[in-house]
Amino acid sequence: MAHSAEQHDTPLPEKVVPARGRVPLIATTIVTGFTAAAVTFMLSPLLPVLLRDFQLTVGDVAWVFTLLLIGSGVSTILLPRLADVLGDRVATTLGAVFLAIGTAIPGAVHTYPALLVGASVMGVGAATGQLGVGVLRRHLPGESVRTAVVVTQFAQASGAGVGLVAGGVALSHISMQQFFLAAMCCYLVVAVLAWTVVPPSPRDRTAVFGVGNVVGLVAWMVLLLYGINAAGSDGLTSFKAIGFVVAGLVGAAIWATREKRSKAPVFDLALLRSGTVARTMLAGLTIGMAIQSVTFLIPFYVQTPPAAGYGLGYDALHTGLILLPYSVVGAVAGIAGGVIAARTRPLVVAGIGAVCHAVAALWLITSIPNASATSFFVAACVYGVGSGMVGVGLFASMQSCVPQSLTGMGTSMVGIIVTISGALGPAIYSTILQSKSLAGASGVPAEDRYQICLLVALACDVVVAAICLTARRRQQG
Repeated sequence: MAHSAEQHDTPLPEKVVPARGRVPLIATTIVTGFTAAAVTFMLSPLLPVLLRDFQLTVGDVAWVFTLLLIGSGVSTILLPRLADVLGDRVATTLGAVFLAIGTAIPGAVHTYPALLVGASVMGVGAATGQLGVGVLRRHLPGESVRTAVVVTQFAQASGAGVGLVAGGVALSHISMQQFFLAAMCCYLVVAVLAWTVVPPSPRDRTAVFGVGNVVGLVAWMVLLLYGINAAGSDGLTSFKAIGFVVAGLVGAAIWATREKRSKAPVFDLALLRSGTVARTMLAGLTIGMAIQSVTFLIPFYVQTPPAAGYGLGYDALHTGLILLPYSVVGAVAGIAGGVIAARTRPLVVAGIGAVCHAVAALWLITSIPNASATSFFVAACVYGVGSGMVGVGLFASMQSCVPQSLTGMGTSMVGIIVTISGALGPAIYSTILQSKSLAGASGVPAEDRYQICLLVALACDVVVAAICLTARRRQQG
């Protein structure tokens, strides 16, 4: 029988916020989630712009997104756990500072290496928005897990919408360097706001972070992803590609072995004994790559000049506008998903979302030969419904299985598994895109490569739907 999330949600008296401070706390949580989500989505429409400005290949540009996601993986491990150990105030402020530093680097130095470093640091602060789940769950007495998850997901979805258009609007008036510097100022303001409003929490001096485990995780991920990118540019049989892929897989095996024996593992393996937790993690491992098909593939397709035989020739602003329904509808779907999750199992909500995601992918696959702006607009709306419900479903599912003291770890477990899958997405998709170019247009992917990428994403969506919708009620909890 399902355990209610509220059974774990016993408020801690010393952390309860007075009634007059609840509105500022909720507002700060929304602002934090809003701005943190914007950093990932504001880069998405700019990827083709970066390709032209720095004279890069699709594989090179994919590394900007991949490093951002790898940094997000580190962030989803460290920041929520820091919130459990050092308090929500410290973790939220530190995350905003990382975002400020990450945007300051490409703002100060307009080079491709600086952009890569900046993307990595921005990624380390990307999970700041997810901290809202713990902030509201711990500091608002009587609030349910559903409320904390829905508010946080709504803030992040709204921020994603602004991020999609912010880059295009800004670049029509200022340079890319000025854009990054303006973003830095915003994140510094958020850091001050978080430190001022979020209540302090007692420090747990007995906790161990396991920095070596985190470093090991990042190391084998980078090796594997570099190998996949090398296979796309140099060929599947190239020595460099094979060498890095093998090194990454060996590193993953060693890391997994050490993880089982570690006193401070990245994941609490005991939680995996719950059927619900295991299914939530499996679904997260798959859905991340499907979600990245939206933010990575669509900008490249719609910004391809029509002279290539396909594409819409859009700029960054119009690309953001065509993707805007993805985040706006996603925010509304997240609220609806939270209401449904309160009446049924959260995994059912995630499964419904995965089905919507699959429908959108199938729509684009069949539309691409004669794709139009309407095709992508409709796809963005349906994708938004899917992503909003999947996000709420997975995070609510995990939070219903962990006690309040492990709120951060529960967030980390879902966040890192989605991030690992999401980091693989751009690497795999760029490999497929680079496997065949248009005749006489080296570097411009053939149109059917996009259909192959979407088929991969569709397969991921189907797997997630099967995992979530076949869960039995007795496994919940």
